[in-house]
Amino acid sequence: MSADLIIVEDEDITRRLLELKAKDFGFRPVSFESAEEALGFINDEIKVILLDLRLPGMSGFGLLETLGKEHPGLPSVVLTAANKAEDAVKAMKLGAFDYLTKPFDPGELFECLRMATRLREVHRENDALRESIATPVTNDGFVAEAEVSKAMLGRAERVAVLDSTILLTGESGSGKGALARHIHGLSKRSEKPFVTVSCPALPRELLESELFGHEKGAFTGALKRRIGKIESARGGTLFLDEIGDLPLDLQPKLLNVLQDRRYQRVGSEEWLDSDFRLIAATNIDFEEKIESGEFREDLYYRLSVIPLELPPLRERPADIPPLVERSLSRISKQRGGAALKVESAAMKALTNFRWPGNVRQLENILERSSAFCEGQTIRLTDLPPSFRKQNEEKKQSNLPKGLAGLTLSQIEAEAIRQTLEACQGNKSEAARRLGIAEKTIYNKMSRHNIDIS
Repeated sequence: MSADLIIVEDEDITRRLLELKAKDFGFRPVSFESAEEALGFINDEIKVILLDLRLPGMSGFGLLETLGKEHPGLPSVVLTAANKAEDAVKAMKLGAFDYLTKPFDPGELFECLRMATRLREVHRENDALRESIATPVTNDGFVAEAEVSKAMLGRAERVAVLDSTILLTGESGSGKGALARHIHGLSKRSEKPFVTVSCPALPRELLESELFGHEKGAFTGALKRRIGKIESARGGTLFLDEIGDLPLDLQPKLLNVLQDRRYQRVGSEEWLDSDFRLIAATNIDFEEKIESGEFREDLYYRLSVIPLELPPLRERPADIPPLVERSLSRISKQRGGAALKVESAAMKALTNFRWPGNVRQLENILERSSAFCEGQTIRLTDLPPSFRKQNEEKKQSNLPKGLAGLTLSQIEAEAIRQTLEACQGNKSEAARRLGIAEKTIYNKMSRHNIDIS
């Protein structure tokens, strides 16, 4: 019989033990010492992957990232050391279904794997249902119940009618794509295409062809002319997601398009006119990228004509209940069943959670919890064990009282303000003490409205 579980573990004894236990619990395992071997084996029969983060060659993090791009519906469970909480958080951000710390309880581990396989089945059922009903794509708008969200959305809606380039900044999963679609829907280009390009999803050579298109014979494998995303977005909006990962040698080409409104397909000498409104998004600090030479300053200024910063979900807890309601409504419609709901204790836990993965993590947790709940109500016990554990840890936080409750942005502003006061307003000395460039401290002072006379 074919395998349904892949185990990726470089320690021989642990790998063999996992294989034996997996068979005891009814799985059909196959194991590998490296991520590269495991990736080469994945097929439609595989229901879940169990992996260690510390692997030779490609790390467990690299494997999670590749799975997210090449096998987005395949759940993974991570094994990590007990003293590596930051590794677990990073793994969850990269899409891991759950994590367990070593030494692990076999019963708990394989119950987690069973839950993951059930989610895999739900994903496949949902995919089949989507294909059968052919639901058209709709714009659900951007949820803004919290005051900080309302303020940001008000600015976004005021500039939506303009044709200026917009740069959306914010943590991964915070909803930049949803906001970009909302802006497009309110613009004068709303009846034209909304075209998305994920800059880190493709290697440099393919990304150039994806953006600009290519002519037949432009390179090995170019068997026919290809229309690029810039051309596909004609009259509409081009959304460049994670623009900070655009390769350095492609940045001048994009800059030329923005300046001259024309471009060339790869392998062609013909100039084509462009007509699109650009919305770019990033979760990186451009100042650091520019200082390190990884991003062109002139391109940054072209992109940030209108900057909009999305606050992370932990800073807008009032948005969580309506986001939960909308996500459950979508899941209910996809499954064709009665409306799903959340009990008050579970909603309180969802609202109090810190959400390192933001809206994307919230949606994933709701989908997996709804797959295992009894009836149509998600209860506190239906939430992932690691999720409940982090909620308990939050209650026991020993963060200094002076910092508790402050956002990272507020902490940064206060650090700059106090350092400047200690340096009697000397910005060069303050920048030195903070370990940043003098130009950066001026930019951050402007961003935080810090005025030291």
